[in-house]
Amino acid sequence: MSDVVVGLDVHLKNTQVTIMKENGEIVKTERVKTSRAELRTSLENVPKGSKVALESVGFCWPWIDFLDELGFEPLLANPVKVKYRTEDVKTDRVDSKLLADLVRMNWLPTCYVPPSELRWLRNLLRHRSYRTKLSTSVKNRTRSEFRKRDIDLDVNLGTLKGRRVAFDLGVFEVEQNIELLEVMAEQTKKIEAMLRRKYGEVKPVELLMTIPGIGFLSALTLYAEICDIKRFSSAEKLAHYAGLVPRVSQSGEHSFAGKEARGDCWLKCIFIESAWSHVRFCAEGHLAAVFRDACVRKSNSKDAIKIVARKLVNVVWAVWTYEKEFTVK
Repeated sequence: MSDVVVGLDVHLKNTQVTIMKENGEIVKTERVKTSRAELRTSLENVPKGSKVALESVGFCWPWIDFLDELGFEPLLANPVKVKYRTEDVKTDRVDSKLLADLVRMNWLPTCYVPPSELRWLRNLLRHRSYRTKLSTSVKNRTRSEFRKRDIDLDVNLGTLKGRRVAFDLGVFEVEQNIELLEVMAEQTKKIEAMLRRKYGEVKPVELLMTIPGIGFLSALTLYAEICDIKRFSSAEKLAHYAGLVPRVSQSGEHSFAGKEARGDCWLKCIFIESAWSHVRFCAEGHLAAVFRDACVRKSNSKDAIKIVARKLVNVVWAVWTYEKEFTVK
């Protein structure tokens, strides 16, 4: 067997395998269990260096690494763009064949595969974000317990002092919630301390922290999501990747700009959060003026801050690309 490509439709329990020659002839198609042993057996006759495509899903990274270990060239397909090229009948077998077809025709829309260390960093930052949301949920639940008992207590449950005041009320449900908040706060401190030890002196992170409104965790999130600024030849491409550029629909003399294009939701979120912080820290700066002007035009601060976030993309791209610290003019 030579000059073949492979399409894998990977699911948690089973994987559909399609091995295809460059001329479109199907060599083998079979359904195997999603395990290293069965995938190795299924691909044992495929020449090393062959291209193997699979869609980007939440559990794809171990299989990307596994295919790389076997000596293949793994390609991570963009599921959103592949969807537009599907047939009317959509089955695992059809999806697997489609991936193989797109690879052999050199028409497969692919995603960037970050290095394993940055994948670990992304996962840890998202884990921290999940715990932050969980902590907020517990705080809201605790305040709900106050209202149920007509307790007028305005304290910051994010501080040790505030949690102690709430704990001293002697309400069983509140006590348990406070204990849970204490555990999560301690674990979050450990995560942040580990991140600072490991990435506190990474140059892109240090450069991004010179931009007002971008702290250590925001800079680290930008670093983890962007990975390599050289992937983007312009700030415009980075803005598209972050989903901060409106979709444009044009036909003849008519042109319409709609909602933002779909992009990296984590990157978009951190740009918007940083934009809010930036206009507060630099109230007299250029982006703050852009925000005030956008508020007048849009009559909506949420839409206005997206314009600032798009401008902030330019700043981040320039600071990182040219390795120069941000200076307020």
